[in-house]
Amino acid sequence: MLVKVVSLLFCLVLLMACNQPTTVVSGEKSSLDALLKKNPADTAALYARAKYFVEKKVLDSALLDMQQLIKIDSSRAAYFVTLGDIYLFTNRTRYTRQAFEKAIKLNPDHEEAHMKLAELFLYVEMYKEALDQLNAVLKVNRRSPKAYYMKGMVYKEAGDTTLALSSFLTATEQDPEYALAFEQMGLIYAAKKDKRAPDFYQTALRLNPNSPTVLYNLGLYYQNNNQPEKAIEVFQDLLNKNPTYAYAAYNIGFIKSEIYKKPDQALEWFNKARSIQPEYAEAHYMAGYCQEALGKKQEAINAYRQTLNVNPAFAMARQALTRLGAEHDK
Repeated sequence: MLVKVVSLLFCLVLLMACNQPTTVVSGEKSSLDALLKKNPADTAALYARAKYFVEKKVLDSALLDMQQLIKIDSSRAAYFVTLGDIYLFTNRTRYTRQAFEKAIKLNPDHEEAHMKLAELFLYVEMYKEALDQLNAVLKVNRRSPKAYYMKGMVYKEAGDTTLALSSFLTATEQDPEYALAFEQMGLIYAAKKDKRAPDFYQTALRLNPNSPTVLYNLGLYYQNNNQPEKAIEVFQDLLNKNPTYAYAAYNIGFIKSEIYKKPDQALEWFNKARSIQPEYAEAHYMAGYCQEALGKKQEAINAYRQTLNVNPAFAMARQALTRLGAEHDK
């Protein structure tokens, strides 16, 4: 049974436009509604209400306000960056690209527009185009740590870990507290089973002590490199800080089951993981696996059935039910 790994997937950074209009209206929706009732062409109020809707995830309303705003004034790059954000939230990547490109056309030095277009290109695996946008950022601001970090992500996703490491290192040279870059270097070294990986994770934790992903990946490094006691210590620390982090409970169970061969102790942790996350098929399966090892046949059958309720394609659970003379649909 393979260890459940939580991959550190690249997530798009959806920041709202920082290049604000000259006049910024703030306040609750009711006050913005009142302003717009008096003057439907109040661009500052429209922009503020659109961003309010984005914050509240009322995206259809945000889009309507932005479309109305751009009909009134289509000269501001920031408006198109915000519009691109909305399109990205709603998974309309073609329109997202058009909006960011319009922002760049209006302001060729708009760092945020270039950065977000680079993020979009990375998301759709257009790596050369992403690098072009990041290089455009660096022409405007050669010390941008985020641009170097993003270049590292592009190189990493493209499979060039040497250039990725170089870019992440440059990001930390520009900003010694850029925790994400240290985390990514830790991930790359961990994949190589390099003993330097924990040092990068520890630096990331010093900068961001409660990061669940860094703690999890540090524990995973120890687990995969024959240091189970250290792994358990890290996973327990993670659970103390994040009691609902089911993967940490699962991995403690896995160590207890597969390394220490103590199914009774492991079962407690698998049950904890499945109670935290009822859709966690692997946790249900491993609970059944431990119950079967302990001679608790019916409990094992129930756990295997629950595994298949969550994931009908889980072949090992189906095989286990056959082995125990049980059927899934009972």
